[in-house]
Amino acid sequence: MRDLNRLRALAETLASELPEYSLLAQQQATAAPGASPRKRSGHGEDFWQYRGRTPEDSSSAIDWRRSATGDELYIREHELQTARQMEIWLDPSAGFDWTGSDDRLTKADEARVMLLGLAKRFADEGDRVGVLGGAKAPSANRVLENTLDDFELPNRAAHPPVPRRESSLLLIVSDFYTGLDEMSRFAHSAAANGQMGVLLQICDPVEVEFPFTGRVRFTRPGSTLSRIFGRTEGLKEAYDKRFKARQDAVRDLAARIGWGFEAHMTGAERRPSAYRVMQSLITSGGAV
Repeated sequence: MRDLNRLRALAETLASELPEYSLLAQQQATAAPGASPRKRSGHGEDFWQYRGRTPEDSSSAIDWRRSATGDELYIREHELQTARQMEIWLDPSAGFDWTGSDDRLTKADEARVMLLGLAKRFADEGDRVGVLGGAKAPSANRVLENTLDDFELPNRAAHPPVPRRESSLLLIVSDFYTGLDEMSRFAHSAAANGQMGVLLQICDPVEVEFPFTGRVRFTRPGSTLSRIFGRTEGLKEAYDKRFKARQDAVRDLAARIGWGFEAHMTGAERRPSAYRVMQSLITSGGAV
């Protein structure tokens, strides 16, 4: 049985240790908590452009200082600013819901903590968060409860579904061991629609270090398939090569579409990894 209260407490602790997103993006200050420039005219405080007056414009909208330089009347437009919206996705596969030691969280539960902590910090500034394919609409309220509920929905999609059009940021968490072609199609489609994101890989120390020696039985999580290998220490070099190749493939996928890539290991301190994810979200251009 998953201890959701514990996961929530760990996520709240993580969120409290993280800075505000806006403080990491001082190069493009927002007009109000949770507001993000949209590179077009609209409601906001930052200057966007001047345009000529039309019959629909009231006299109070005229910029008289700019208009005094010539014979035309000018309207001073501001840059549209709206609340940002982020959607998050948690790998639902049995292989992700696994741990190499009872002393550590499963990769999936570690992902829950990381996602919840990052989502809460994001929503603390008035921005909206939702789960890709979730039943609840993105919101800045009850983020922890709504997210946990949507993570527990049965028959969640094996691959990220199409994001909501209003979402500008995507945070995808998996070990990325399977379905990389599907993940690539999803990421390229989202990037083509102007959505930015981060691919966060979470692995167990056993998978990273491959500490096995002698005769070992390996079992596939979620199935009865197993296989016994002898002298497993002789497999380490080939395993390390394949592990690195897959991680590089995910990193290259993110780089090709201008997204961020970060890696985190269960049992490691969460704050540095979460902080790097925040920086990646900002660098990718979506969280400023």
